Amino acid sequence: MKSTCDELVIHMSNGIGQRKLYFASHPRVLACSREFTQKLKAFLEESGKECFFLGIVGGKLVHNGRYLVGPTIVGRRLVAFTECLQSGGLLFNGKIEPGEVCELFNLAAELTEPVKSLEEARGMLKARGVDNIEISPAYEDQQWFGQYHYDGTEDWENGIPGGCDGESAIPVYQSLFNTVEVAHRRAGGDHELDVDGARTVTGEMLKTIQGNFMDIMQLVRYPDFDSYTLGHSVRVSLIAVLVGHSLGMNQEFLLELGTAGLLHDVGKSKISEDILFKPGELDKEERRIIMSHPRLGAQILLENREASPLAIGAAWGHHLRHDKKGYPAATQWTVTNRVTELLHVCDVFEALTAVRPYKQALTPRRAYEVMLKDQGGYEPGILAAFVSAMGLYPPGSRLALSNGQQGVVVAAGSDIDKPKVRITHDVGGEVLPNQGGGILDLSSEGAYGVTVSGVLVDGEPVESGEPVAQDDLNPTTMECSPAQ
Repeated sequence: MKSTCDELVIHMSNGIGQRKLYFASHPRVLACSREFTQKLKAFLEESGKECFFLGIVGGKLVHNGRYLVGPTIVGRRLVAFTECLQSGGLLFNGKIEPGEVCELFNLAAELTEPVKSLEEARGMLKARGVDNIEISPAYEDQQWFGQYHYDGTEDWENGIPGGCDGESAIPVYQSLFNTVEVAHRRAGGDHELDVDGARTVTGEMLKTIQGNFMDIMQLVRYPDFDSYTLGHSVRVSLIAVLVGHSLGMNQEFLLELGTAGLLHDVGKSKISEDILFKPGELDKEERRIIMSHPRLGAQILLENREASPLAIGAAWGHHLRHDKKGYPAATQWTVTNRVTELLHVCDVFEALTAVRPYKQALTPRRAYEVMLKDQGGYEPGILAAFVSAMGLYPPGSRLALSNGQQGVVVAAGSDIDKPKVRITHDVGGEVLPNQGGGILDLSSEGAYGVTVSGVLVDGEPVESGEPVAQDDLNPTTMECSPAQ
C-alpha cells in the first residue's frame, strides 16, 4: 500500500507540473488526471476505505500518521500549492472524477500567491465544480482532517532513521529533483532548457553538503519513490560529485560535473513512457528507440548556449564503454575522457543498485561483482577510485553491526568493507538521542573487532543473495535489459 500511496503523490505532482507547462486540455494534463483517478480508486478499493487524506505538517507530506520521505521529495510543487491554500492537506473522496482532478491542477497552475483564508480556497474549488476534494484546516487547527484519518500514534520523524540529519537535506534534494523534472518536461515539449538554473541548484547543493555527503546520501537510499528516470539523474549527479570530491576535484569542476550528471539523461524526455517503463523485454525497434537517447540528449544540449562541453559529452557518452563498445556506435572521431568514464561508472552503478520496472535492486557488493566481471567496460583507474570512494557500503547506508548496534554510514573507511558509521541505535535497538552515539570507524583499532553484520532497509536486513551471472544483467544497456 505504501508504494501505491507514493504513486498517488507522484501522479498528482506530475499533473501539476504538466499543467504549469501546458494548457488545461492538453493530452498530457488529461492523462495525468485519469491516471491519478484510477490509482486513487484502486488504492481505496485495496485499503477498504472511502477516502484518502494526504496531510501537510511542517512542509512535509504525511499519511496515516507517518512522514512520507520520498513523496515529500518529489512533491515539492504539491506541498507549495497546499500551503498556498492555507491548508493542512487534501481529502479525496472515492467518487472523484478526472474532471475534478483537472480543475485541481488548473488551480495549482493559476494560483500565484497564497489565498487570504481557508474559506476562500474552499470557495475556489466549489466554483470550479469540485465536490469530491476537500481542503483541510492547518495541522495546528483542532479540526485538522488528519486526526480522523490515521491509525495509531503520530510519528512524523519515522521516515528519517535514527534521528539523523537527513531531514535538513530534503530541500536540497527537492531542488535537484525539481531541476531534472523541469528539464525533462521542457525538453519533451521542445522548450529551451535552463542550464544555468541547473548549475545554480548544483552550486547550492555543493555549499550545503560542504564535503559531508552522509545526510543527502541517506535520501539516495529511497529507490522506489519516483519514476526512475528523474531520480536516477539526481543520484548519478550526487554519486559523481562524491567520487569527484574524493579525487580532489576543485569546486568549479565539481559544479560542472554535478550539472552534467543532472542533465545526462535529458534525451529520455523524447522517449515514450510506454518504452521507458515497459516491465517486459523490449523488441528490436523499442531497443533502437531507447538507444537513441544519448544522441537526442546531446542534440538538446548542443542547441543551448549555456550547456558546457562536459554536459554535452556526458549526454552523448554515458553509455560508451572503455573499449568503445556500447552506444551510440563509436566512430574514429569519438573521444572519451576521464569525466565521461566516471559518469559511465556512476550511471551503471546507480542502475544496478536501484529498482527498475524489470528488476530488483542489487546491493553495492553484488553491483561491484557485475562490474568487475565486465572486462573492458570501465577505465580501471576510474573504477578503482569509484570503489574506494563509495566502499561496499555507500554513505547513507543503514547497517546492523556485530555488537547489536545500528548506524548510518558517513564515509568509506580505509578498508573497503569497514566504513565509518554514526551509531543511531543501541544494542537493544533503541534510538539514541541527540543525533546518536558518535562516529565509529570500523577500520580503526578502536572498533574492537566490530564488523558489519547486515544492510538494513526499513529496519529489516537485506540479503545479498547469489552472485549475478553476467549474461543475465548487462549494465551497459540497462534500459534494454529486462528482468532476469
